[in-house]
Amino acid sequence: MARHGESEGGRVMKWVNVTGLIFNLLGAGVIAAGVMASRASIDRVMASLYSGPNPAAQADRRRQSHFAILGLGLLCIGFVLQIIGNWPR
Repeated sequence: MARHGESEGGRVMKWVNVTGLIFNLLGAGVIAAGVMASRASIDRVMASLYSGPNPAAQADRRRQSHFAILGLGLLCIGFVLQIIGNWPR
């Protein structure tokens, strides 16, 4: 029969694993939101190709880049938490 401390530790590790999965889902969603371009964003980018620099298009690209970086960070946190939660003892 498992001691009380061992069962609590196993429960904590399961929650760490679940938390890691949640971070992975959030990270994937944020990356997807950062990469997907709206119709207005596409129009501004296409206009800048023909008429020179477009500050609004540059701001859109920066926003998308920030979302992608944030999403990547969330994915990394999620994977680390999953590794900790599944680490053999």
